[in-house]
Amino acid sequence: MNPWLDRLLTRPRRGFLCMFPAAALLSACGGGGSNNGPVVSTLDFPVETAVSVYMQSDHAFPNLTGSLDGTNFTMSYTFTPGALAAFEGHTAHTATESAVLTVNGVQSQVTSISYFAVDPYVSYGSLDQDTLEYAVVNQTANLPTTAKVGQSGVLGDEISYVDSSKAQVSDTSTLGWSLEADTATTALFCINVNVNNTSVGDGSQCYRVDANGTVRDLVIRVNVNGSTLTLK
Repeated sequence: MNPWLDRLLTRPRRGFLCMFPAAALLSACGGGGSNNGPVVSTLDFPVETAVSVYMQSDHAFPNLTGSLDGTNFTMSYTFTPGALAAFEGHTAHTATESAVLTVNGVQSQVTSISYFAVDPYVSYGSLDQDTLEYAVVNQTANLPTTAKVGQSGVLGDEISYVDSSKAQVSDTSTLGWSLEADTATTALFCINVNVNNTSVGDGSQCYRVDANGTVRDLVIRVNVNGSTLTLK
């Protein structure tokens, strides 16, 4: 398996901001609720509240699956909030995110710590505990209080460094959000990551939410050489 694909599949690990994003995406996240295709809900969805609530509780998505060009992928993803910690001059909430990816029986794992604020949600960055990659997010816009299907916006940018010394940049990314069709009562809230290194690629992390702001499912999408791998 290509290392950049492995990294992208586990990169959108920063909750709702990579939650990095892992996007230049398809027009829908995939994994919609209707056999006849996604339905455009007319409801308002409380995006910012959904994100802030989600980021403060445990989550597990143990059986995300997908296939691409005859290769089968399985991912197990967990999100575990931790103690407050200092990060880039902020006193930040933290969460440990772990993704175990299995490709044709071969496993790889990424574990990282995300740093963020809530109410409103602001991403500060992350530290990859396996590679020591250190990412700093410059969030230039807040998530909307509410949004309707079809709306989207920018969030900011991210610089990833080889380590916390910040002596060497590994890549940069632009971050955005979109709310996409799913069912009459749910929508797919996506954080889209456009990596500014064409050898790496793009991806998105999408969450099925209802009008109460409850997150029900996770969908991860990665662009791979012009094709899209969707795990759901």
